[in-house]
Parts: sequence; structure tokens; C-alpha cells
Amino acid sequence: MEEKTVTNDSQLSRNGSGDKKLVKLALVGPECSGKTTLAKALSEEWNEPFVEEYAREYLESLGRNYNQDDILDIAKGQLEREYQVAEQCNHFLICDTNTLVSKVWAEVRFGRAQNWIERQFLEKPYQLYILCGHKGIEWEYDDLRENPDDRQELYDHYRKALIRAGKRYIELEGTTEERIQKIKKVLKRQRLLPREVAAQ
Repeated sequence: MEEKTVTNDSQLSRNGSGDKKLVKLALVGPECSGKTTLAKALSEEWNEPFVEEYAREYLESLGRNYNQDDILDIAKGQLEREYQVAEQCNHFLICDTNTLVSKVWAEVRFGRAQNWIERQFLEKPYQLYILCGHKGIEWEYDDLRENPDDRQELYDHYRKALIRAGKRYIELEGTTEERIQKIKKVLKRQRLLPREVAAQ
């Protein structure tokens, strides 16, 4: 699908940890849309670490049903994990989810997201949001997944949030390899690939 661009590029300045300049990629989308598989594949492709999803680790140790405050704690933990992984990165910071996922989760489950989550989503710059589609991917049950029948509705929710916020994003379907090639094409066009990758 076509890349969607924004008019305010000041939101997309390259930034990282300290003096380090990183290209930040946020993988978002509904359950079972291939986010983690793609994050791992990009990590291997570029020999970079990726920021793992904090929510699963948090919920597995919670011992009770989560509430809205837990989603806020998860969002803060996810962002802290980004800062930690950024210290190990050379060019790309690959994020398996970010605060947009917490925002959509809170809105769908509780009707609204806390102001801190909204602010982080609007203010934190990522060079590209990668919106992963679920078509052709079977929904797999586990104890932490809640939306087997609502993936298209959730996908639309993500897309509308990105459009309203004026974020730069692409929509991806297909195999993992097809997705990687589309990401590379977009990043090359934006001159965000390192020379050795762009030459491949």
C-alpha cells in the first residue's frame, strides 16, 4: 500500500539516546498481525536489537485482572525499555509496539487513554510507523489475547489515530519478506538507510 506522509517534518527529526542519531521505527497493529515476527526479522536483517513488548511480561506477573492504571504503567515501561535498547543500537531502533498501542488498548477497553499516553504518542518522534495488517495470519489463542473477532476494527482504529495525529506511516500485508522489502523501499526513498543497506 502507499506511504502516507505528513506535512510537519519537525515531528520526524532523527533522535536517539544522548548524541546518538537513530532511525526509530514503531511496529503497531492489532493482535496476531505479525508485529513481533517482523521485529525479529528486521533485527536479524540489520543486526540490531529490537525493543520487545513490555505488556506481556507485565501482565504475566500481575496475578489479577488489569485495570486502566496498569495500561499506563505498561506504556511507561515500554518507553523506558526503548531508552535502554537505544544504548545498544547503531542506526535503527526497532520497536515492537509503542505508546500508540497503549493508547488504542485503553480507548477500546476503557473508553479513553490517560493524558500521559496521549501526550507521549503525539510528541515522541518516530521516523516511520509500520501498521501491520492481519490478512492471511491466523489468530492464535493465548491467555493474554482478547480480540479474535475485532482485528479489522482495531486496525481501522490504529489507522485513524495515525491520520489524526499526522504521523508518517505505511500499511503492510503479505509475507515477512515482502514486508521487509516494502520497508526498505520506503526508507531508501526517505534516505534513512545506511549506505551499505541502501546499496543492496
